[in-house]
Order: sequence, then structure tokens, then C-alpha cells
Amino acid sequence: MDVQGKRNIPLTPAQTWEALNATQMLKACIPGCESVTQTGDGQFEVVQVLDIAGYKTRFSSTLTLEDVDPPHSYVLRFEGNGGNAGFGIGRALIALQPTDGGTQMNYQASAEVGGAIAQMGQGAVDQAVKGLIEDFFNRFERNVRGEAAGQAPGSMVERLWFMMPPWAWAISTLVAVFILYWGVMQS
Repeated sequence: MDVQGKRNIPLTPAQTWEALNATQMLKACIPGCESVTQTGDGQFEVVQVLDIAGYKTRFSSTLTLEDVDPPHSYVLRFEGNGGNAGFGIGRALIALQPTDGGTQMNYQASAEVGGAIAQMGQGAVDQAVKGLIEDFFNRFERNVRGEAAGQAPGSMVERLWFMMPPWAWAISTLVAVFILYWGVMQS
């Protein structure tokens, strides 16, 4: 399954990069996220719970950042385990380009699933994954614009930028892609 898209973010590429790599921002944007923990250099453990079509499952995912070029791009690789529900593996390329109004964030992701979730129809899986990805990016946009907490635009980013490592963005994106794919497969 492949997913691609782009978003216009009203921040500079450096600010967008910092926001995407902030642990608190990732936790706020990843659907069903319970925790994001750095386990090594460019490596993270993410735990999330998804409720897809009444089927609630906890997923543990390992995210690894590769080809990191701050604040321009990186590749996020992920491996996730949902117990009896199955597993997922994949990668996401995230690229940030400056624009007159801020930053264009481009993403390309691919994922494969196995186990029980793989028994779902491919169309349903693709639709669920795309919905989760859109949910992640909608939440990210609301947070950077300050809409989620009724704050001034960019205020959350200004508070968190110094706390977030660059690899956190890659993890967030990968987790979002992984969650979307898993969610569709479990429907």
C-alpha cells in the first residue's frame, strides 16, 4: 500500500522540522498514541491504541530515522506488532520545501501488513490508512496554528521547539502511516 500527499504549513522549514520532531507534538498528533520514547540515536518506541470498526488493539512500533538531512528530509522506517491482530512494516519519506507562506511538507509512504489484519480487503485497508494519515496531518496543522488549545499561531511550537529532537518528526510520520495501515487492516 502506498500513500502520498502534501501539506502547506505556516512555519519556516526549520520551525516545521522542530515541531515534527517534538515528542509532545508527536504524541498529540498520532491517533491513539499513548507514548513516544526514544530508545537510541534516531530510534523510538511508540505505543498506540486504535479502535477500528469496534476492534480495539494496542500496537507497539519501533521507528528508525535514516538519511536525515535537517531541516529538509529523512526516511522513517517502522516495524509494528499488534499481537493477535498482526504486524506491519514500512517506510516514509518526508521532505520540507520553503514556500512564500511557510513550508510545503511532502510525504510518500509504503507499508505491508501480515496476520489477521491482512485478511481485510485491500480497499478497506487503504481507506483506513489514508484516513489515519489525514488525521495526523490535520492535528499537526491545528497544533502549529494554535487552534487545538486556542493559542496564538505557532505558540505550541515556540514552547516545544527546544525540547524536540529532529528524529521525532520521522517517528511521528511513520507511526501515523503505520497506524493508518493497521487500522484499515483490522476493519
